[in-house]
Amino acid sequence: MGDDRETLAMTDNEAEAFVVRLLKEQGPQSTMQIEKLARKEHKRCPDQTVIFLMKMKKKGLIRGEASLEKKGWVWSTP
Repeated sequence: MGDDRETLAMTDNEAEAFVVRLLKEQGPQSTMQIEKLARKEHKRCPDQTVIFLMKMKKKGLIRGEASLEKKGWVWSTP
């Protein structure tokens, strides 16, 4: 059942590039959606995903806003 390949932690630069590419290609995504898409590629953020995304937001690389509808944060490109 499932894939036995190990999930690898990306470097900060790899994770930033992955998230920006993902949001540009697929549009706004929730934290959970980003985690799920990263897992499909056997990747994970260097930190807890939401903490890493907050750091990216502070750098101005992405936008984020709380969504009652999605019950969490929704991220997009600026």
